[in-house]
Amino acid sequence: MKIIITESRLERLAIKWLDDNYGDLEPYETKKYYNRVFYRKGGETIFEYNKKNGYVYVSYTEIGSFFERMFGMNNQQIQDLTKVWVEEHYNLRVTTTVNVF
Repeated sequence: MKIIITESRLERLAIKWLDDNYGDLEPYETKKYYNRVFYRKGGETIFEYNKKNGYVYVSYTEIGSFFERMFGMNNQQIQDLTKVWVEEHYNLRVTTTVNVF
């Protein structure tokens, strides 16, 4: 049996997964990296926000690889999705997202 999922439905499902799994991240700042805020869960950085340029560096290990495997998303789709999620859920001004670490 095949299930067809539209792009908007896929986005809603992915956003819900992000909310359920990473909706309670704790911001962490340090004087060493004064322009950056690290959003962590259990000591692991899930994404890093650069306050100066609005870049968000998202954990490929935690998020990107999951969306590739489970949803068949490519890098651009993952970046677009995580940008929307970070802006909406964490109320940050995001210019670009990058999948790293």
